[in-house]
Amino acid sequence: MGTTSLSRGLNLLECYGEKNDTFRAQDLASRLNLPISTVYRHLDILTQHRFLHKNPLTKQYHLGISIQRLGRLAGDESSLVQAALPFLDDLSAQSHETVFLTVLANGESVCIKKIESNRRIRLTIEEGARQSLHAGASSRILLAYQTDTFIKKWIETNGLPRFTPNTICSEAALLKVLKLTRKQGYTVSDSEVDAGSIALAAPIFGPGGKLVAGLSLAGPKDRLNNEALTDLITSIVKTAGNISNELGCE
Repeated sequence: MGTTSLSRGLNLLECYGEKNDTFRAQDLASRLNLPISTVYRHLDILTQHRFLHKNPLTKQYHLGISIQRLGRLAGDESSLVQAALPFLDDLSAQSHETVFLTVLANGESVCIKKIESNRRIRLTIEEGARQSLHAGASSRILLAYQTDTFIKKWIETNGLPRFTPNTICSEAALLKVLKLTRKQGYTVSDSEVDAGSIALAAPIFGPGGKLVAGLSLAGPKDRLNNEALTDLITSIVKTAGNISNELGCE
């Protein structure tokens, strides 16, 4: 029942093919071949959540500010990926490891783009995958550049769950690592989420020096030894800086 109702609500939104489209309830009922009472029920819910707005004079419905906000977010993410993609490709080709672009969304790290390693043994995160902010370089780089108030509230709300024996589960230890990350401009994780993996990450900034994303690279521990890490840290910090410049960071 719930799934059917959600599906009908989404079908109703899909009737809007243009930004300025407007429909009466009768128009939508005819398009979807649904009873008018069912359409009104969905319209009421979508209007309450501001996905649609009803003109009180014409009784027509047009897209609301919630849809517009989601559209702006999707556009921002698309622009970020387009700007970063050539640099991601170069870094992956140079390092022969998998490279990720992550952003902060709803208190989690989300992978929005990955470039796979060309090696047989590789570590990867699926695009769209979400992870806790305290564990792993690709996530922690996003937490490091938040305000102290954000970090404190995030820890209080989410806790510090353990994923492997190496996961940082102490608030004091995490705050120390975050401070070091900001000082050196990168972070490295060792088997904090996946055993036998090494990851490193650097911040990407936009206009005004605001953090917009994290750039990370990951591979098996036996390949990313200390000697390899030194060169990779230099490369990832430089690449993140180049992307930041491309985005207009001053």
